[in-house]
Amino acid sequence: MYLLYTDETNVDRAHSAFFIYGGVAIASDKAPSISGAIDSYRRDHGYKPEDKLKFNTRECPHIDPQTQKSLKRRVVQCASEHGCVLFLSLINHKIATSPDDARRNEINRVCYHFNCFLHRVNDYGLVLVDTFPDAGLTDHLKEKFTVGVKGLPFSPVLRLDRILGFHVASVGTSHFSSLIDVVIGGVRHAINTLSDPVKRPTAELLMRQVSPLLLRENAGRVSELSIFYSPKQIRVAAYLEQYRTVDDFFSSVGIETQRKPTDERTY
Repeated sequence: MYLLYTDETNVDRAHSAFFIYGGVAIASDKAPSISGAIDSYRRDHGYKPEDKLKFNTRECPHIDPQTQKSLKRRVVQCASEHGCVLFLSLINHKIATSPDDARRNEINRVCYHFNCFLHRVNDYGLVLVDTFPDAGLTDHLKEKFTVGVKGLPFSPVLRLDRILGFHVASVGTSHFSSLIDVVIGGVRHAINTLSDPVKRPTAELLMRQVSPLLLRENAGRVSELSIFYSPKQIRVAAYLEQYRTVDDFFSSVGIETQRKPTDERTY
């Protein structure tokens, strides 16, 4: 059994080019060890039981930023050592009709890719979605379970047959919600600052830390299950260039993606 904890970032289109949705898959037999390790790391770094562990250091202003950086690095390393798998989907805000639509579409995408992964490893899983302010959240999750994913180019409806349930989670209800927040927050920071020469080294470091969580295919290329550029066909040249800038950055830190951003129809 696998637990997929999901989260979103870069919701505000005024401050970022890409909306990012992601999930970390945790094998249930590794979950107790991961949770225990993060609990220990929190104590070692001076976190109180009620303190939130997130990528954003403003959540705990009484703990200095360097201590928080050390803790976040250990959390990501722990996930890597326990074989966790990261699923990411990026969509340009100028292509998405709204952040709400982007969220719903990319939840679909990440859940579908998780279902594909479960077929590969011949296992089953649960999805735990980080809560967000949307009256339709419960109905959306009900649809994922009862119906599946709609509107795929190769199938009008696809049942997510390896996912046994969809639930809502939030930071503070488990260490796994903190784990996905830290991981996806690092990806967000890296993508948003890659063009700043001063911040570029930190961006590269963050992606190198995340890199072991990515699912790789033959020749070491990162599977499109792990990094997906949405949509598959990017028709506007200016938007395509933004995607390619991100992909080139990933390549520069050893993350060579299986499926490149393209303006050609491939389905």
